[in-house]
Amino acid sequence: MSAPDLAPEADLIAALSAAMLADGAVKAVLGDPVRLFSERSRAAAYPHASWGRSETLARDADEVTLIEHRLSLEIWCRDGDAPAITGQLREALRGLDPVLPEPWTLVLLAPAYSDVFATRDRRVKRGLIRLRAVMGLHSPST
Repeated sequence: MSAPDLAPEADLIAALSAAMLADGAVKAVLGDPVRLFSERSRAAAYPHASWGRSETLARDADEVTLIEHRLSLEIWCRDGDAPAITGQLREALRGLDPVLPEPWTLVLLAPAYSDVFATRDRRVKRGLIRLRAVMGLHSPST
């Protein structure tokens, strides 16, 4: 048996991305196929989303390994209602149930913050959703 992945940030983003690509509410906002990228694509049609900043914090307790991830999802809108699009996507994220690879379990996934910002191009707005995810490492039964 191999050692557990003790830095599962990439697995979490991959699981969230897969869940978003398959979710009808996300498709309603970001198109079908879903315009979701690992980093911003200036060539993509609007609206589209990309993963931004990621922060990881240890939240261990007695005999429990917990990791909290704070992820930024950036939503790029042009000539649209950026607050409405960001809000619709935030609500879609609330309903996701991504599957993580063993030995990790998703304990919590919640949008913790959202905002909309102006950019240099007055027609383009950047929405931001900060997601809070808590993952637990479960060990095999002895």
